[in-house]
Amino acid sequence: METAIISHKDRGLRSVLLDLETKILFIGWFPGWSKDIAEPSTTLVGTGFDAGTNHLEYEFYEHLAIHKIIEKTVNAEREGLDGVVIGCFYDPGLREARELVEIPVVGVCEASLHVASMLSAGKYSVLVGRRKWIPKMADNAKIYGFDSKIASWRVLDLTVPEMKDEEKTQAAILREARGAVEEDMAECVVLGCTGMAGQAMRAQEELGVPVLDPVLMGVKVAEMRAALWKRYGISQSKIGGYEPPPADELGPIYKKAYGKK
Repeated sequence: METAIISHKDRGLRSVLLDLETKILFIGWFPGWSKDIAEPSTTLVGTGFDAGTNHLEYEFYEHLAIHKIIEKTVNAEREGLDGVVIGCFYDPGLREARELVEIPVVGVCEASLHVASMLSAGKYSVLVGRRKWIPKMADNAKIYGFDSKIASWRVLDLTVPEMKDEEKTQAAILREARGAVEEDMAECVVLGCTGMAGQAMRAQEELGVPVLDPVLMGVKVAEMRAALWKRYGISQSKIGGYEPPPADELGPIYKKAYGKK
């Protein structure tokens, strides 16, 4: 007997990705090859943070970016896009943006930690550029419920701008990923910065464990969530933490902040 999982009229149980046209906004550093990781039916649109800085390593820089992230996310929903990826491992503005829109909003850190938790029976490690980043990211990991799954935070001793040197970055990733597996008993390794994007495969091949690229994880989780939203109406809850401000309050405040309702 066939079992129905959803009662929406005229919605079959076909692949939720391969035949569903979706358009997703990626906010942050968006390497050209990123478009190649999306499904053929997905259009990825890239845009910067426009925060006046070339990275978000500092809390103040992140604060500047959040203002623009919120505006870009709201505009994406108004323009009919199906989802947004916030491309910084701090997940800046993630909760604020989710509060204001119904379309899926995905942070690359949260997405990566979710996938890593599914791939490892034990614990996994996160590689970061600088020690400076760890408190913020560790706080987020605790909020997401993954702090007990993290074996270690390992430091490459590289700033975001320094990660443009791919050879130097790859060597640091290999060094610390190997240490995570051999010394910290990590079963999976997460690259904790989009500045390391495109560097996961070599480490994965050499170490024989999953090594997760945050850009890839963000895009793939966003595609899945866009499918859930478009086909089944499933997105972030509007009861509790993501409850939006009352419309009569939000309209004037948003107009004051962004010059439009």
